[in-house]
Amino acid sequence: MDDRILFLGTGGGRHVMLAQVRKTGGIFVELDGKKFIIDPGPGSLVNARNIKLNPESWHGIFLSHLHPDNSSDGDVLLDGMKEPFIVAEAHCVKPSKEYYPVVSKYQQAKSKVYAVNQGDTCKLDNLEIRITKADHYAPCVGFVIKGSRAIGYAADGTYYKGQEKNFDGCDLLILNVLVPEGKKSEPHRHMSVEQAITLLKKIKNKPRLVVIQHFSFWMLDADVKKQAKIIEKATGINTIAAEDFMRLDLDALTVVRKSSGL
Repeated sequence: MDDRILFLGTGGGRHVMLAQVRKTGGIFVELDGKKFIIDPGPGSLVNARNIKLNPESWHGIFLSHLHPDNSSDGDVLLDGMKEPFIVAEAHCVKPSKEYYPVVSKYQQAKSKVYAVNQGDTCKLDNLEIRITKADHYAPCVGFVIKGSRAIGYAADGTYYKGQEKNFDGCDLLILNVLVPEGKKSEPHRHMSVEQAITLLKKIKNKPRLVVIQHFSFWMLDADVKKQAKIIEKATGINTIAAEDFMRLDLDALTVVRKSSGL
């Protein structure tokens, strides 16, 4: 199978998560022989099983933070994997005064666990993982996953000065954009269309493709395809709004299928 990304859900925030008007299953990636899921929220297992992705053949999970729309199916998916890896913001796997881990001790004991913070790096065979800062109201990180392609995932959070340096040279950049054009983003919560434009304009070596996803009702009501076009027009970068079960070919960086499985 070619290197690919498949969106098992493109909804974000508690309201869309509860309504399931967009699914919340996270982002499945197959890159250089590794299969993994990024931020598997509610429905990840069921959605994967329904389109025959066979999670028992996956190698691990990435967790940017511990909110349920990003992490709830992590334990379930890990239960079917053999000796998986877990790359997770540290609060997802370590107890603290304010937060409970979202990955059980049982699953951690059978896994290779990387409890990460901004600025960390780790290796997964031939993949290099760089952990980036995210300005969110809960502890959160982004990821740059570099192999034959460099995939940037900013995760949840607002734009901050210097964020663009994290994603310089990425082939693909995935942005969680929950605030449409003309609406104000609250500090330390979620990225707006205007903030996405600021981020992309400041990246020196720009991505070949930007995908926006993790949509709120606000974004859905504003027409996510229209919002993607606004970003594309302002930045000159090919920008698309993800759809549930949309598949990307990572070699060509093109959409293969918009609303089906394999």
